[in-house]
Amino acid sequence: MTDKNPLTTTLVEEEPRGDDLPPARAWLIGIGSPEDNFASCGEVRSVEAPHIVHFGRAEQADVVIRTDVPGSTKVEIPYGWVSGTHATLDVSGGPGGLTFTLEDHDSRNGTLVNGHRIAGRVIVRSQDIIEIGRSFWMIRQVRQRRSRVQGLDALDGTGTCNPQLQQIERTLLRLAPSAIPIVLRGETGTGKQYMARAVHKASGRDGPFVLANLAALSSDRVEAVLFGNDSTPGLFEKADRGTLMLDEMGELSQLVQGKLLSALSEGRAARVGESDARRFDVRLVCGTMHDLGRMVDAGRFRADLYSRLAGYVAELPPLRVRREDLGLLVRRSIMELNGEGRRVRVTSNAFRRILLRAWPFNVRQLRQTLTTASLLSSGDGTITADGLAEVLEQDDGLPENPDEVRRVRAELLRHLTEHDGDATATARAMGMEPGQIGRWIERFDLTVGAASND
Repeated sequence: MTDKNPLTTTLVEEEPRGDDLPPARAWLIGIGSPEDNFASCGEVRSVEAPHIVHFGRAEQADVVIRTDVPGSTKVEIPYGWVSGTHATLDVSGGPGGLTFTLEDHDSRNGTLVNGHRIAGRVIVRSQDIIEIGRSFWMIRQVRQRRSRVQGLDALDGTGTCNPQLQQIERTLLRLAPSAIPIVLRGETGTGKQYMARAVHKASGRDGPFVLANLAALSSDRVEAVLFGNDSTPGLFEKADRGTLMLDEMGELSQLVQGKLLSALSEGRAARVGESDARRFDVRLVCGTMHDLGRMVDAGRFRADLYSRLAGYVAELPPLRVRREDLGLLVRRSIMELNGEGRRVRVTSNAFRRILLRAWPFNVRQLRQTLTTASLLSSGDGTITADGLAEVLEQDDGLPENPDEVRRVRAELLRHLTEHDGDATATARAMGMEPGQIGRWIERFDLTVGAASND
């Protein structure tokens, strides 16, 4: 019998195995340009080796990508910094995968790779940033047959050119109308809350979206927050017929894990101090920075609870490995700032700095930085490289290295938990100023004990 399950059919189609794996190919991705206020960002063209990409100046007003001849693509860029025949990118294949060779054809303003001007022919790596006359591009080796973004704007209006995130969003969009629990794993600022809200919006559930940040809550407080007490309903009650997101799930104690498992198993829970259980119909989305599977192996997270939570586990990629999306993200931030009555633009030098930044706090840090830089910009609202540097170089005492960031966050959470969320007491314990602790709490989005619903 033919399998008519659309989810199964789609998963088989998009995730071929063994001999069904397509050959290596590349995506030529237009990251965008400040010269047209990022109107041209998000363009993706699939190319198979052998292939050559010609970059040159355009006569028309817009960036145009033409594939008129098999094995050849013309990228026409309408900016004054682009030479008529500026550069070529040769895509060739071999046993080890694809090789990308970039050649500058003595252009007046040069060709840059990761911010450095090249001379003659050089080998570029997949995901390097290529700059042609103030326009920014990426070549990325992929296995997917093509970029599939149709319908994904229902989940993510910003858009993405990242193949990993595209696949995650396609799966989440298909799972949204179901009751399957979802685990969203990722570093701070990668958009776990954003994605959970989007899943709820696409789910069709008529109840509210309720968010619970479990960081720095002691076990007794977590139990009351989740299940309520004699005078206050818990979050499971508030989220009835809707979606409950439990953020910072990896911070739960074994005791609360056991009570949560019991509630999920029975579909009901009693408030603290009461004996009668109340029923609920809740779709659960969990957010975590931790690998819960590894925590299970280490005995720090219950295997039976994890099996109930992990209907689908999505690891949201950090911004440093999806730099092709920076044009889309900057454009979205500019649109939001302009919608607040500001006139904001970003110079090419500033955008180059954005592209080469590690962004340890990911999308949240990018948006906060652009907002602050726009407020500090000159009267015309232009964010320059120097203005951006002024914001980025503000000393908040946090390292750039993501592993060190995680260590600082863990220490901050430990002290906040010991002092019941008191930032002033935490500052004393860590030997720091309360203002700095407050900035860290804001940067990590640790609104201690907060719950909100839409």
